[in-house]
Amino acid sequence: NELPAGLNKKRLVALLKSFGEFPAKYRMFVWRSLLCLPENHAAYSSLTDKGLHSAFLTLHDKYPIKSHKLQRGLQRVLSALAHWAAIFAEVEYLPLVAFPFVKLFQNNPMLCFEVVATVIVNWCQHWFEYFPNPPLNILSMAENVLAHHDKELLQHLVDCGITSQLYVWPLLETLFSEVLTRDEWLRMFDNIFSNHPSFLLMACVAYAISCREPLLLCSQKKDFEYFFHHRNNLDVGAMIKEAYRIMGTTPADIHPRTMLSDFTPLTSSQYPIFNQYPEFIVEYQSRERERIRLQEMEYLKERQELSALRVDFVHRQAEERAHYAQQELLQKAEEQRRNILAQEEEKLAQQRRKLAAMKRELKVKELHLLDATKRRFLKHQQEIQASQIQRLDQEISRKMDLREQETAAAVQDLEVRQMELEVQRKRLEQDLLMEQARVGREVEEEVQLKMREAERADESYSELLHSAEINLQTLEESLAEAYQLGLESDWQKEVLDRLQRVDAEQERKRERLAELQRQTLAEEEKLVYTMRDVAGRKWDEVMSARAQFQEQRLPWSSAETGIPPHTHTRSRDGHIFLNSQAAFKFKVCVILPSDNLFCSHTSVATLW
Repeated sequence: NELPAGLNKKRLVALLKSFGEFPAKYRMFVWRSLLCLPENHAAYSSLTDKGLHSAFLTLHDKYPIKSHKLQRGLQRVLSALAHWAAIFAEVEYLPLVAFPFVKLFQNNPMLCFEVVATVIVNWCQHWFEYFPNPPLNILSMAENVLAHHDKELLQHLVDCGITSQLYVWPLLETLFSEVLTRDEWLRMFDNIFSNHPSFLLMACVAYAISCREPLLLCSQKKDFEYFFHHRNNLDVGAMIKEAYRIMGTTPADIHPRTMLSDFTPLTSSQYPIFNQYPEFIVEYQSRERERIRLQEMEYLKERQELSALRVDFVHRQAEERAHYAQQELLQKAEEQRRNILAQEEEKLAQQRRKLAAMKRELKVKELHLLDATKRRFLKHQQEIQASQIQRLDQEISRKMDLREQETAAAVQDLEVRQMELEVQRKRLEQDLLMEQARVGREVEEEVQLKMREAERADESYSELLHSAEINLQTLEESLAEAYQLGLESDWQKEVLDRLQRVDAEQERKRERLAELQRQTLAEEEKLVYTMRDVAGRKWDEVMSARAQFQEQRLPWSSAETGIPPHTHTRSRDGHIFLNSQAAFKFKVCVILPSDNLFCSHTSVATLW
């Protein structure tokens, strides 16, 4: 009930002695109650608003932490401590003291700051009086307690040249964080926060006494350094009991409680002033540190410039080396390419020679093939020409045979026609002879009748005629002439009609023969052209055949035409004269002036 949170410290201490530690779930709450944290939010905010302290800007270089969150939290807490008291910017082991609490209170940096500040104010009393040296007065207290409780161990440490700065100070400046595990450390600080601030020194002496067996075996300084900076096989419960035993059995004249003040919590609303350190040394160190920092900044600046120049120089050297290397590589590559190019050119030349040889061989083969093809083509052309000539010969033979056949057929037709014309001629001659005989008989009968009538008239009218002899003679001549003219006109008409019919028939026959002759001439011209195309072969035979054909055609033409066309003329005295090669004769009665009638034989042309 005495605590602000309503927890009883005596009951908490009894609980701690019974179980050896506080419950893990409520440990932070118990610590807040035991340490009486004021939770000054405004004061803490005024410290954090100043930002990171210049002394801890490069904290990660000296104390690298994997977690960036822890790194930033540690920087904030240390910067707030440095802004609270200037000495904390100069304390090198302050990160070792604060780190375990930063890790525990990483989600609440204000509580972490107040816990660390409370630890520094109460459990780090008189630590900074000999700054920057370790707190020799505190170390002497621990050494006196160790001498009282274990003289043998202290003598061994003295014999080995090991001072309290080597076996007590490493435990104090790290608050046992290097030699204990997390659970052991928490259990240890449950007891430290529940007791007088001198309990921390008793815990250091208890740790050394609890590890006396391995320490008595060590003789080298580096072994002791390693032992107090690394974890060892240690029963923390036994060590805490030993610390309580030392706490209760240490005489008052050497007990640290007489020189250390009781627990004093942080003030509320504002944090207390911390000046338990030599200010002139801190100020001097601060000025020196500032000077060193400025020099270091200038040095870093010059170093940065030099580094930049060096980087530039190295970069230029690298570029130059790379350039030279590249040039060398390019030269090598060029030489290699030239060699490859020369090899390729040699290969190309060889390939060209091979190709030229192959081309020559192919050309020779091509020439042979062309020659063979040409010979085959010529032979084929000769065969084709021979076959064409043979076909032409066969065609000519066929044409000649056909012509001969047609000629023979024409000759036969002409012979038959000639025979028909001869038969017609003979039949016409017979008809003409028969007509001539009939006409002659009729004329003779008429003449005899006229003669008898004339004789009768002469007898009856002899006398009258004698008187009118001249007139009668004239009359008789006129009558005789008229009669003769009548007879001749009838005969002439009939003969002319027949001659005209024969002439028309003969004209048609001549036209047909002329058409056959034209066809024959056209066939001959075709045959001549064909013979000219085949280079005049058998020209002599054709010409001879044509000559023979011409010779044969002449008698055929004369035979076809038969008797040449007749001509007839009329004389001045009224007689009709007929010319003919084969003539026949018939009698014509002519009235003479002497009144004598006579018959004369006249040549009459053969009628067609």
